[in-house]
Amino acid sequence: MKRQRTISYLLAVLLLGAVAVVEAGWDEGVAAFKAGNYTAAAKQFQTFVDERPDVFQGHYMLGQTLAKLERNQEAISHLQKALELEPGNVGVQLALGKVYLSAGRHNDAAVVLSKIDSSSLPAAQQTAVHQMMAVALEKSGDSDRALDSLARAARAKPNDADIQFQYGAAALRAGDGATAASALAKAVQLDPNDIDKQKTWAQALLRQGRTSRGDAKTNAYKKAATAAQKVVSADGSYDNLMLLAGAQLGAKQYDGALATLKQAAGKNPNDWLPLYYQGQALTQKGQFRTAESTLKQALGKASSSADKVTVWKQLGFVYEKQKSYDQAVTAYKNAGDSASIARVEENRKTDQYNQQIEQENEKIRALAEEEERLKEELKNLPGGPPPQD
Repeated sequence: MKRQRTISYLLAVLLLGAVAVVEAGWDEGVAAFKAGNYTAAAKQFQTFVDERPDVFQGHYMLGQTLAKLERNQEAISHLQKALELEPGNVGVQLALGKVYLSAGRHNDAAVVLSKIDSSSLPAAQQTAVHQMMAVALEKSGDSDRALDSLARAARAKPNDADIQFQYGAAALRAGDGATAASALAKAVQLDPNDIDKQKTWAQALLRQGRTSRGDAKTNAYKKAATAAQKVVSADGSYDNLMLLAGAQLGAKQYDGALATLKQAAGKNPNDWLPLYYQGQALTQKGQFRTAESTLKQALGKASSSADKVTVWKQLGFVYEKQKSYDQAVTAYKNAGDSASIARVEENRKTDQYNQQIEQENEKIRALAEEEERLKEELKNLPGGPPPQD
């Protein structure tokens, strides 16, 4: 809608510049265009262009009309001609960039849109240009410049929830969790009832949690859990439940995570992930036997080799915590984790050594106790204790 208002604004400016042009097809074409009768408008503007091929307004309006009819290649040809006749015309540049985007020619769109001096436009239209530029750049694979364009749009309209959301979502796609979380927090503050914004914010907070440390890590996960809980309250789908569970695990809310994961498992009983994450939560709670059983169930449902490796690693860790070294080694072998196998063997040796030391200490304690017992018995013998050396 905002982009359409931009086009309407520029179209009005361009038409005002063409008031003096009175030729066959022009007035009829404008009237048909405004009425939404684009087929008739195209015929009228074609007549105008045929008679006045060097007037850029004709090519501009014919290009706009053909774009409405989704005849993009023809529209591009006429808009390129209009720009050739009137270099630097913002209206033509924007219209051509828009059609390039519709035709999937994102590199071309980025090139033509980058030439627009957006400072010559009203603030709302500047924002729309930045948004279009961001789409063109991101589709072209230039995510850094795309993010910069959306950053400028967000700064220009700090109270626009949708623009803040677009900026935050783009930052999240680019892997910038901190920027994404900040922009999406603004979007949620401005539009707290939009579940899509809440969900994307939760995802950004999860990303931020994974890349943070200490209290910042825990706080990010706690915020993510709060946002995800609102999402689940509105839509308790499997995906949303798993989002909440991931946040709860990161926030160390293990009981809440277990409850959420049981709901998720009920939604999708054939998926291994809820069971795997339950195993993680149970491990953190120190309930190793139950974790072991749950992870074995997850292993039975995992289909791909990569998924099985993930479960085997967690099982190896659970066995290791229980000092079931042979089972831990087997699990890590199945996971192809040689480093963990080496650690287990080292821990086994250390544990065996400690057990030997403890056994020796126990023998010494037993001997000492026996010595004390004998001394007491000697004290109680007739004649009293033996002489001291």
